[in-house]
Amino acid sequence: MERQLLSALESLQTSYEQQQQAWQDSYSNLQRMFETTSQSQARSDQACQHLSRQVESLHAQVTSLNEAVNRLTRKS
Repeated sequence: MERQLLSALESLQTSYEQQQQAWQDSYSNLQRMFETTSQSQARSDQACQHLSRQVESLHAQVTSLNEAVNRLTRKS
């Protein structure tokens, strides 16, 4: 009976260690995924800011051209 209990305890310990390792591996994978996602998000934010500045610049150019056309058409 004692041998069976000892064997069951060793089996539980092995199972626990395997489960703990699986959790640690999962946690490490999640950390790497988070870091990768964070870096990707930062690059996307920078690209978005750059595009926003380009849109603002183009808007200013269109507004300026529109005003110039209006001035020219009023002179005619």
